[in-house]
Amino acid sequence: MPDLFQLVMEAEGDLIEPFDAGNAVQDIPEEAPQQQQSSTDSSNMSSEGPPPLNENEDMMQYPGADEMSAGGEFGGDETTDDGGGDEQSNEEKKVSEKANNILNQKLYQQMIDRNREVEEIIANIQTITPTLPYEIVKLNDVSLDRLKKALTAGQNYVIDKFVKSQYGENLLYFKKLDVLYSAILEDINTNLKKAKS
Repeated sequence: MPDLFQLVMEAEGDLIEPFDAGNAVQDIPEEAPQQQQSSTDSSNMSSEGPPPLNENEDMMQYPGADEMSAGGEFGGDETTDDGGGDEQSNEEKKVSEKANNILNQKLYQQMIDRNREVEEIIANIQTITPTLPYEIVKLNDVSLDRLKKALTAGQNYVIDKFVKSQYGENLLYFKKLDVLYSAILEDINTNLKKAKS
């Protein structure tokens, strides 16, 4: 009759072998978490997107070397445009200077003609002065002196300042001078009318 202890040990031995096999089977699930981890990593990678997409996104956010070079070319075009603007401004200046010179030439002739006209009026008044009453001559002397001073100032301006000044400045002076001429001549005419009456 076999020993009970041996039967138990043999039975436990039989149980031990399946138990070891069970441990081996239990080792397999340990790989499963790795597979799950790899699948998790792959899912994370899929959620993050493949690297080329990230690179494209970076390219979209930050210009690359080609884009920077293109920007440099654009900058060069802008410089060229500025140069064109300078050339255009230079041409405009030349046109403005030509227009200024043409207008100044016409105004110069107008001032000379007006000064000559006033000079002739002064000469005519001096010619008829001996025939005028003393009171009228006395009244006209003040206005005639003012007219002579205005004429001298106008002649000096034409000689000394006209060519050096711009058209606008010359025109303003001419208008003021002409207004002064007209006002003084009006006073003289008023006095001469008194002599006729």
